[in-house]
Formats: sequence, structure tokens, C-alpha cells
Amino acid sequence: MGTWDDLRAELDSWAQTDKRATMWWRDDDAVSVTDELEEILSCERSYHVPLALAVIPGKVENGLVDRLVETLDTRILQHGWRHENHAPADRKKQELDDVRPAESVLAEMQSGFDVLTARFASRFLPVMVPPWNRISPQVLQGLPNTGLRGVSTYGPRRQPYAADGLLQVNTHIDVIDWRGTRGFVGEDVCLEAMITHLKARRTATVDPDETTGLLTHHLVHDSATTAFLHDLFSFEHPALSWQAIAGVFPWQ
Repeated sequence: MGTWDDLRAELDSWAQTDKRATMWWRDDDAVSVTDELEEILSCERSYHVPLALAVIPGKVENGLVDRLVETLDTRILQHGWRHENHAPADRKKQELDDVRPAESVLAEMQSGFDVLTARFASRFLPVMVPPWNRISPQVLQGLPNTGLRGVSTYGPRRQPYAADGLLQVNTHIDVIDWRGTRGFVGEDVCLEAMITHLKARRTATVDPDETTGLLTHHLVHDSATTAFLHDLFSFEHPALSWQAIAGVFPWQ
């Protein structure tokens, strides 16, 4: 399992080749202003780590729109439509599914796109974050027709573009133990995931140009999760930099 010394050693290897180990931060399931949301906004402000907030457009509350006007580096991504499962009981949960006609799913995504465009204006980046990080191939291919220009799921991407004109930048470090306690997965696990992806990028065993992504879910954070985030965001190394979200998804 990873340690802070292991992370520093990996970053030393990046520095020796004059490369920058870039990272970005995505947090999912935003709907309203909560104490948990205020905690991550505080992290963004205190540590100057830009935040990509995946908002559920079919459930977004007015208070969230008003609150995010006050932030500096927060950008909004689209988190499906209403974060509702349409898969049968014997399959993993999925909203952007292949159970319904792709046209029906894409119509919902278009509605979500329109809501976020109207509510957040330029703070909204046209990037789809599929709930549960799952999306059917048919829906994926149709996303560019809704105005979306990016997609973000989980795990190293296979290629920069998931579909025609649809840039993919994923996350790689999940702080929550979804299959176990549903609390903090552990410092060693998070650091190991971070080191693994950084090393794979450095050695080009995965796409070296895909920024390493941190994935959080503020609504289920416990004290151990919060403590780790403070430790991570305060960690400094000359080879490590946190990217602005508009730099993660740079539209040409």
C-alpha cells in the first residue's frame, strides 16, 4: 500500500525528467447547499485546488446556483439527468442505459444540458459525468448531438476521444469504499491508486496525457475522508500541480 514517502519518490522521478504530474478534482452528486458541500468548497478556497462539481440537473436547487456564484474556481459538469437507475435488478445501476431507446435517454440528457446552461451559464462546462460511471455505447455515441463535448468516468482512458468530438478525461482515485464500509477507503489505498496512475503515465503504460483524477462524493464523507483531503491538498512537491478545470477540458 502507498505512503506519503512513496508518493514523494514517484514525484521525484517525474522531476528528474522535467515533467509535471498534473491532477484534477471531481466531486459528484451535487444538488443543494449542505454542510458537506461547504467543507469541500472550503478546501478549494484554502488550498487553491480547482473543483469540478458534477451537478444533477433534474434535482438542482436554487440555493446551489446562488452559492456557487460566490466561488472562484468551481466549474459545473453534468451528472446525468436525475441520477435514477433504469437497469433491471440483476444488473449494475445505470441511468445512461441500454434498456430504454437511446433517443429517450439522450432526450433526458438534452434536458439536463439545457437546465445547466440556463442556470450556470459559463460556469457550466459541457461534460457528461454518467451516474455510477456507466454509459451505454449507443448513448455515448449520441452525446455530441446534445451539445456535450466531454465525458468523465473512472479508470484510465483507452484513447483521448470516446466518440467523435467527445474528449474523455477520467478519475482514478476514489476515496470511498463503496463495496465495503461505504466510508473512507483508507489513506494507503488512495495513495497507492494515485502513485499507480502517476507511474503508469510516466512510463506510458497508460495515456501519459490523461490528467490523474481524484474522485470524491461530499455527501458521504466522514471525518477520516475529510482529514485525508486536507493532507492531500496541503501536500507539496515541485513536480505536482492541480489543474484548472477549464484546462482539463480545453476546447479547441
